[in-house]
Amino acid sequence: MSTTARRSASGLDLHVHTGDGSGKAPIVALHPWFGCWQFWLPVVELMPERDWVLVDMYSGAGTIPADDGAFDGLAAAITSATEEYTDRPVVLMGNSTGGLLAQVIAIAGRPALDSLVLVGTGATAAGVKAPFRATLGEWLDAGGTAAPASTAAVVRSLVYRDPPAEDMRLYAEAVETADYPFLSAVLRGVLAGDVVDRLPEISVPTLVVRGTEDAARTEEHVATLVAGIPDCRAVEIAEAGHSPMVDTPREFAAAVRELLGDEA
Repeated sequence: MSTTARRSASGLDLHVHTGDGSGKAPIVALHPWFGCWQFWLPVVELMPERDWVLVDMYSGAGTIPADDGAFDGLAAAITSATEEYTDRPVVLMGNSTGGLLAQVIAIAGRPALDSLVLVGTGATAAGVKAPFRATLGEWLDAGGTAAPASTAAVVRSLVYRDPPAEDMRLYAEAVETADYPFLSAVLRGVLAGDVVDRLPEISVPTLVVRGTEDAARTEEHVATLVAGIPDCRAVEIAEAGHSPMVDTPREFAAAVRELLGDEA
């Protein structure tokens, strides 16, 4: 699936797929930390009629300081890049860290949203499964000098089954070449983030997607989102992990199509 790269004024690199010109709301997709923008490509291939904007959030390291404000700075940069791309309401889709960023953006009320898709995420980092935290902690403790095997383990924890070897190399390289101070600064913001009390401020139809084999997020995280967001429903996908768009793209695309009222 071909995409066109462009640099937004906010400094973020966007990978844009142009759909069939039907005028349906574009989809802006935010990848997980320790994943990459290419995680979304299997779903883009299944929904080519939509315009897609795949945000390379690691590219924010070029303009966003790697400090305590990095998470909020990234949210602001995503908002700016989206509004630069279109003045139409968008479908905002986020996985893991991308999902928490999507919640923060939806609560802020900019950019204009058509709907929200939250994937393998929660409104707080509390309750994330201990083995996942341990794998993540080992990588962070290496201070930017993690062995390739450690990086591969973090990336592999996002999916339930082994990706093709070529894809796995691409995913791991995206993390290995990311700016460690920026990556860790944003992650600190994620670990400290908690928007549970503000979920009622999300005013657009919302779909929560969780893989049954998610190594990080639990059914309780989903229940909190569904209870807090006024117009929200949830779907569990069997034999999918933290990033079900990689493990089970057809099932994931079907769930999104149902939310959006699209025919297969």
